[in-house]
Amino acid sequence: MRLPSVTVLVTVKNSEDTVEKCINSILKLNYPNYKIYVTDGYSTDRTWEIIKILQKKFSNKIHAERIKGNIATAHNHMIKKVKTDFIAMTDADCVVDRNWLKNLIYGFSSKEIIATAGYCSTPKAVNMIQRLIGRELEDRFDNFPKFILRAPTMNLCVRTEIAKKVKFDERFDVAQETDWGYRLVKFGKIRYVPKAVVYHHHRPTLKSFFKQQFKYGRHMPLLYFKHMKMSTGDHISKPLMIFQEFIFLFACLFSIFSFFNPNFFILSMVLFIILFISYLFKSVNLAKKFYEIPLFFFLFFFRTVAWTVGLIFGLFDFFLKDDKI
Repeated sequence: MRLPSVTVLVTVKNSEDTVEKCINSILKLNYPNYKIYVTDGYSTDRTWEIIKILQKKFSNKIHAERIKGNIATAHNHMIKKVKTDFIAMTDADCVVDRNWLKNLIYGFSSKEIIATAGYCSTPKAVNMIQRLIGRELEDRFDNFPKFILRAPTMNLCVRTEIAKKVKFDERFDVAQETDWGYRLVKFGKIRYVPKAVVYHHHRPTLKSFFKQQFKYGRHMPLLYFKHMKMSTGDHISKPLMIFQEFIFLFACLFSIFSFFNPNFFILSMVLFIILFISYLFKSVNLAKKFYEIPLFFFLFFFRTVAWTVGLIFGLFDFFLKDDKI
């Protein structure tokens, strides 16, 4: 049986520590009919140099170029040029399993399936922060339904004809894949294929993790005003996670109001207790060793702070800019 042709898209920027491992893993795929298309967002480290070396070595397999703009811009640029039957996507900080692409393609068992998405695991050789982030994310992937509403572009495959109909919204520096997924499902179903595995290197420091989560929070107003029905969460952004962010926001507001009316202090404390109970419950559920419970607790609180600060900035962005939706 002839397997369909696939172009694997990889967007990169300042990924010198992971990009070579990523591309080499794609080159080792157990799939006969694919090529690789890499775009670099004008990296300031050695990323582009590494890509050019690999392109020269595998010129028949790798096409690479530099693109100004964000990830959404790069994806739109690449999708416009693709001529293969399918488009697969992964990120520069991922290593793909040898059977990743084959499993994604096998997931297209009917015409109504317009995209497939796989499981995102964590490499073994990572630090404590990455391991905790990875385990929490894996817990969400472990509970995905058979058909999903969206998937991260680190592990996604789409019929090319459908991908060309739905452009990425270039206003999104992050969460562009969330918006894209919500619009893709208007054309059919996205099937979850847990056997299609990528190993994702999560943010290695609290500073980089805060920056990432801050960006997610900052783009929430644009995302959820555009997709109001999804504002209560989905299979990735769990309702509890959305709930925690707004509980924390109101708890902080009531703490400020308590300077003018002491009754607000009680409301604030009640909300903080509810928030901390939700953190504790999840921390106990995820921890494999006792000492990991306070680490998860801190990580969840840290993430909520980043989201909330980002949300406040995002609300200002949304209501002050002209190109809202």
